[in-house]
Formats: sequence, C-alpha cells, structure tokens
Amino acid sequence: MRILFFILILFSNLVLSQSELLNAEIPVEIEGKSVNEVTLLKYLDVEENDVLWSKIVYEEIDLNEKLNFPLLFPFEEAELIGRKSLFRIIREYIIKGVENDSIDLQIYKFDNFAAKDKYKKTDILNRFSYIKSSDARIQQLMDQGISRDEATKQATQPVYVSSNEVGGYRIKGIWYFDKRNSELKYRLLGIMPLIADPGELDGTKPNSGKLNFESVWIWYPSIREELNKHFVFNDRNNESRITFDALLINRRFNSFIYKYDNVYGNRKIEDYIKQRPGESDESYRIRFILESERIKKEILDFENDMWGY
Repeated sequence: MRILFFILILFSNLVLSQSELLNAEIPVEIEGKSVNEVTLLKYLDVEENDVLWSKIVYEEIDLNEKLNFPLLFPFEEAELIGRKSLFRIIREYIIKGVENDSIDLQIYKFDNFAAKDKYKKTDILNRFSYIKSSDARIQQLMDQGISRDEATKQATQPVYVSSNEVGGYRIKGIWYFDKRNSELKYRLLGIMPLIADPGELDGTKPNSGKLNFESVWIWYPSIREELNKHFVFNDRNNESRITFDALLINRRFNSFIYKYDNVYGNRKIEDYIKQRPGESDESYRIRFILESERIKKEILDFENDMWGY
C-alpha cells in the first residue's frame, strides 16, 4: 500500500514537466497546461472493525513560520504570476459555490460539523467580506483614476478579505491505527482560515491587527477536488511540485495541537495550561508548545508500542 502511495505522488510530480514551456513557440501554447492534470488520490473506505485505535486532534498552522509560507504566498490578487495562495483558492471556491446552485458547500459554524450548524449560502460571504463606504475608501478609489460617482458606487460593493489578511489555519483530523495494514494513519476532516475580522477593516490599507478571526469550518473532503487543481510553489525545484491537497493530506506543514478529544469535554490546552502570575509571554508559549508536543509524541508512539507486545 505504501509503495502504491509513493508511486502516485511521484507520478503527480512528473506530470508537471516544463516541456511545454521549453517547446512553446508562442506564449498561448502554454496557457493552462498544468491545470487539472493530477489525479485526485482517493481515500480508501475503512471498515469499522479495522480501526483498532483513534484520536481526534485539532491543530493550528501558523503562517508566520517559514515552513508554512507555501500556504501563505502569493499575496497578489491579480492573475500576474500564474498561481494562487491557499486562502484565495478557498475564497474563490466559496464565492463560486454561493453563485452556483449545483455546488453543495459543506461549510459549518463549528468544528463538530453538525447538520444544524451548516451555514446557509446567503450567510457565508458575510464571514469573508465587508462594506465600508467611508470617505477614505472613496478617496482611495478616486486616486486610482475612478470618477467620484463610480467610486461611490464601488465603495458600496462587498470587499473580500485578501490573502495578506489571513494569519493561519485551524484543522481537524483523526489519527487511527489500521490493524489490517498494521499502520498508523491520518485523515484530514476539516479546515478553517483564521483571518482579519471583517468588522475591523475599512478597505483602505492592509490589516495591522490580529489575524485570528474564526471564519468558517469547511468539511475538507468536499473541497479536496478544488485544491487538487492548484499547485504549491517549490523554491528548490519547479519540476517537483505537488498540489495543495497533497501537501495537506501528507502533512507537509508545521503545526501545533491546541485541542484534542478528551474526557473533559474536549477542552483546549489553554484551559489547563494557564499563564502563571509574572510569567512572560515567551515562557508561557514554550510551556504551551511543550504540552502540544507531548500529545503529538503520545500519538506517534502508539504505533511503536504496538510492535512492543
């Protein structure tokens, strides 16, 4: 099974060959060549009796970390360099889903993905957009050469949170031990962008406040196909690129656990690792991360412990 998996990943890299770029006689010959060329890696059905052990964990991906930069950049919203940030892909998919009745958006208010908490399409965009028809916004548009009437009209249109106003992602996944293959596996279940609070933005400058506004929880299997159409930039070798879906399901990012399923009502780590009186923020952060790493080690050690009996 592992051999088949790595063959699929290798094949996904090979199909991104730049031969079209090298052999093109005119630019139009290379447009759109690298899109929709990678086959989506299908999840295999798991029988209930094959799951010997499982644990659900909630993690946060901090986009300030260099290892996670492929999920953050590029900031450009215009089609200038032929690739998009993860947030832009998600945002555009949601906008398309709201406008297209044939797309069933699986977007929820909370991480339990309960049917009663599913967002109505008419309410989703409010989590990603804002309207600020302030004088500063109108003046900014006029400075771009737009007439006052047109600037006033545009200022009353929704403005969407941009790629440089996202600070990270929260993800929900399940680690489980597949006794049929004697292997510890991970399945990504949900993802939520942490963005700037739309209520604090005015559209005149990039947000300078905290980028931790909880937007929406997206059922990850429902967006995999879209993420599989876009490729992650590899600054070491353009010939070895994978899709955003492959990056996420293979956990090629750095994260820390902030919550896990437990007897205390799935309490967060911050609920029992609290900042002590007089303790510096840095020291508290270290204790928080150490607890997160302890939980990670406990999960990953399970597979090794299985071979000890």
